Amino acid sequence: MCIPHNGGSVSNGYEKEEKPKKHIARVSKEQFEKGDSDFIDERIIIDKPKKKETFLEQLVKELAG
Repeated sequence: MCIPHNGGSVSNGYEKEEKPKKHIARVSKEQFEKGDSDFIDERIIIDKPKKKETFLEQLVKELAG
């Protein structure tokens, strides 16, 4: 089977899609040092620390329940 080597591409009549730019704009020094105030890091889950029962509370629970 032969592969044509015509050197050019053939247009299919559709407009070309705009590809995202590979370059990322540099942030200002102030924002780099202090961080973005609007940024929310969704990777970090902050749970409230659970209150550990004291020995007395455990004893009362066992006797009552």
